[in-house]
Amino acid sequence: RPSSAVWLKPYGSILRLGPHLRRALGPASAPLARMAPVKAPLGTLHYVEQTIYKAEKALVAAKFSGIVLNTSKFDGQKDGKKSDFLAKNPTGKVPFLETDQGVIFSSNAIARFVAKCRADKSLYGNCFDDEGQIDTWLEFCTHELEVPLMVWVYPTLGLFENDPAKTKDAQDDVKKALQAMEARLAKSEYLVGDFISLADIVLVCTLREGFARVFEPSFRKPFPKVCAWFQKCCSMPQFKSVIGEVTLCTTAAKPIPVKVFAPAPRKEDPKAKAEPKAKAESKPKEGKAAPAAKAQPKAAAAPAAGGASGDLEAQVKKVGDDIRSLKEKLKGEGLSGKKINDHDEVKKLVAQLQDLKEKAAAAPAAAPAAPAAAPAAAAPAAASGGVEEQVKVVGDQIRDLKAKLKADGLSGKQINGHDEVTKLVAQLQELKAKM
Repeated sequence: RPSSAVWLKPYGSILRLGPHLRRALGPASAPLARMAPVKAPLGTLHYVEQTIYKAEKALVAAKFSGIVLNTSKFDGQKDGKKSDFLAKNPTGKVPFLETDQGVIFSSNAIARFVAKCRADKSLYGNCFDDEGQIDTWLEFCTHELEVPLMVWVYPTLGLFENDPAKTKDAQDDVKKALQAMEARLAKSEYLVGDFISLADIVLVCTLREGFARVFEPSFRKPFPKVCAWFQKCCSMPQFKSVIGEVTLCTTAAKPIPVKVFAPAPRKEDPKAKAEPKAKAESKPKEGKAAPAAKAQPKAAAAPAAGGASGDLEAQVKKVGDDIRSLKEKLKGEGLSGKKINDHDEVKKLVAQLQDLKEKAAAAPAAAPAAPAAAPAAAAPAAASGGVEEQVKVVGDQIRDLKAKLKADGLSGKQINGHDEVTKLVAQLQELKAKM
């Protein structure tokens, strides 16, 4: 028995037969290795349309392995809010593969899982050295190629804000990655040898967006081996059935404005709207009826300040809703907490929100300017209404932030001790003290 793990792993009706056991059994392993899988779906692969290349890695691997995968388009705005989504997929990452055994997330992990389901195929190599080489190229794809390539490509899809300096750096990094691939493909037909492997599948699916959108002829010219390898793989029926015909771009696509989801305006709660009015009306009843009647004409000026404050509060609420919707959209596309917060569009909306909040906080200060006694009595009610609205806004922010941190994997104590949470809680307590 070899020192490394040797095992038989049935997954549904598919028999996993390790290469070391095949060698140990010799000819006796042939009937097992030839076992064909029953065409029952391995699971359901959930994906986002804008970044479908991530799901295509596993779908092409499934075609080479003769495995069936169901697919389901994931809608971040609708599906991301379902109660069972984070319960079965705590990271919130998409794509994810849902099987009878549980959920597998991240595109390369899913592709690995699919490739390893059929050990009688060579998608994951024929020995440990092959597996190591494949893992090397998968890591290379993620860190050396995919990240810079998507910094370059995503602005052309309207998924990222364009930053010319970052795009130039990304183009240089992509060139370096392609140079490494060119050197490797000068020595062998495919990345790991003379057979196609998961390394080729993952890199072809990742590079498709580049070849189709931004790799114009002058950019491709220094990499003839990579181009020939890419076109050879794309011509295979297993690739064609998933990614279709790939036409190499003649002119690099230009960046387009970021597509931001605009949520439908929420219906105002008439009960909440009527509450501040009821409080303002209850104040005159405590005093004498006659002076209240005399003060009425002068008090008419007060709603002007309150109206301006109300407009600002409505804008604060709308921008807050826009931020939440955008974060949900980015999360549905697979971005994590820090990347979401650092997203250019999120930063822009947060700055806009802070500016509006400062204006909203300053607006009620103009109310006490009225000289008469009766308007002075009405001013605190308006100020109180503004503070109550701010308390509600900050409370909503705390709840949203805690839900986000929980989705990122933080526990109760870690969430409560988070810098941003403690800052918002202090702000909330200060506002409540003013009520």
